[in-house]
Amino acid sequence: MRTSNIIFYNIQIVTRSKRAIFKIIGELSDYLKDIIVWDKGYAQPAMAHKVLNRRTELILVFDSKNAISRQFEKANFERGTLDDLWQIKRGKKIADNHSAVFPEELVSTIIRNFSNENDIVYDPFMGTGTTAVVAKKLNRHFLGSELNKKYFEVIKHRLLELESQLF
Repeated sequence: MRTSNIIFYNIQIVTRSKRAIFKIIGELSDYLKDIIVWDKGYAQPAMAHKVLNRRTELILVFDSKNAISRQFEKANFERGTLDDLWQIKRGKKIADNHSAVFPEELVSTIIRNFSNENDIVYDPFMGTGTTAVVAKKLNRHFLGSELNKKYFEVIKHRLLELESQLF
């Protein structure tokens, strides 16, 4: 039996991404299972006057096997269900390396609720490695990709630091 693969795709709504969001949704509509709204708690001031400040981002949830059903095969929801609006404050900047760090709570919410221990979690854009760190803390295996060597060094440092705390 083949298990489904769930993909969580975070996208910030900015001027140039609006069309891309709807193209992605349109082209992959057969696999779109749900949409989560991440409320970051406050909006960064806009660069220009007379524009809306974005305090939310979308997390598009795709399922390779069963997007039609609203049920998630491997869900671990504490109350049986999970809200689609997540109020989680934005992540703190790590040194001077990356200003758009995902908060561990956001990543943890996804991993805890949609995977089991020893599952593999993959992050194609690792950034500062938050997904890898959280996966390790929650006893998941992880794979990741990162092209930026500076971020790769941050990831290595964070994982080594975590290893020293665990053992």
